[in-house]
Amino acid sequence: MGKLKKVVVLTLVLVTAGYAVSQKPKELDNVFYCFNNAVRSMPNTPESYEARAALIKKIGFDGLAGHREETFEKWHKAMQAINLPMPEMYIGMTINKEGKPAHHPSLKGILQQCAGTDLLVTLHLHNNSSMKDSEKADQVLVEGIQQLADFCHPLGIKIAIYPHVNFYCETVGHAVELAEAINRRNVGVVFNMCHFWKVEGSQGWKDAIQLARPYLFMISINGIDAGDSKAMGWDKLIQPLGQGSFDTYELVKYAKDLGFEGYFGLQCYNIKQDCEKALTQSMKTWKSYQERYRQENQ
Repeated sequence: MGKLKKVVVLTLVLVTAGYAVSQKPKELDNVFYCFNNAVRSMPNTPESYEARAALIKKIGFDGLAGHREETFEKWHKAMQAINLPMPEMYIGMTINKEGKPAHHPSLKGILQQCAGTDLLVTLHLHNNSSMKDSEKADQVLVEGIQQLADFCHPLGIKIAIYPHVNFYCETVGHAVELAEAINRRNVGVVFNMCHFWKVEGSQGWKDAIQLARPYLFMISINGIDAGDSKAMGWDKLIQPLGQGSFDTYELVKYAKDLGFEGYFGLQCYNIKQDCEKALTQSMKTWKSYQERYRQENQ
């Protein structure tokens, strides 16, 4: 074979290989883990930490969230024993009565134990001081989170501000403003589906995800109703995945199509259904989302 023919054949091979790679179906392959409230607030949850962790692994979640510093050691031990990851831990930061940022005294020791595990700290914020000036309060929290972020950075740990109804930071917009002011690569935000519905309404979620996109580390999802969501109770705002009148897949697909590679966390607070049955249904629904996304992107 002449040199020219070899070049042509090689070029065709490379082009064909490149085309094959480009045609590989897009996958909904994000980490999908379970909030800790799934094994604390639902009926018929197992009694021990070990049995609760085992149930989450059996159903097929990519991990189970931790919950507060006081119970970390028990959860950590139970999950390590069966090699179940802890992708996220829900903690708080407060402006104390002296006007200083404060967190649990054992937090840094806990974070050191989680070095190299890709832990995401979801941070809910509070103001227990007499400080009424929101700009000053924001600045106190910005400085506190900067200090925590600098501690977390060498440990490979990220922080995401968690909007929550009736807490200091309730909205996605406020969370993004704080993240921008903090200006740390390992600080971002959560899009908290049920709290967005409750605080900001069921409309405008696409704009909120777009706004949060540069900082978006986690999206909490669950089954949920559409409509006048600000007036709804939590029984309508938090249901097993696959229930409710709103198709949560629409939100998942929208975020994924925008390039979201962060975590999806399953919110389960106070669902009044059998724990194992509800979580199994949620996992079945998530797998149907994965297949649906694959089929749509072939």
